[in-house]
Amino acid sequence: MKHDIRAPALFFAPFVSSAMRVEPQWIDYNGHLNMAYYHVLFDRAVDEVFSLVGLTRDYVETRHASTFAAECHVLYKRELTEGDLVRITAQLIAFDDKRLHYYLEMRHANEGWLAATSENLSLHVDMINR
Repeated sequence: MKHDIRAPALFFAPFVSSAMRVEPQWIDYNGHLNMAYYHVLFDRAVDEVFSLVGLTRDYVETRHASTFAAECHVLYKRELTEGDLVRITAQLIAFDDKRLHYYLEMRHANEGWLAATSENLSLHVDMINR
């Protein structure tokens, strides 16, 4: 991902996502957020971060490159239930030309307690020669 990046950072670290609500259709038969939807919420926050740094659909179409998820390690710390609001923080751990290693925390938006964490590795992929 060697590109001329001259713009200063537009946000402070860690990045904090917009508030997201736990949807009724995401609740499982145990009465809490189904594990799959933690990933949906984390992914939405990553989309916000990637948009800020220019990794958008336009980037894919003009540079013919994108990011693919390679690894994801989630820890479920506390239950979320229907209607809960969460915010996700994102921190970049390391990167090079091919890899982005980052850490996410999902917290209850109003009370601040930790609901889940996610450590991820994304690969920068040439969309023509993939």
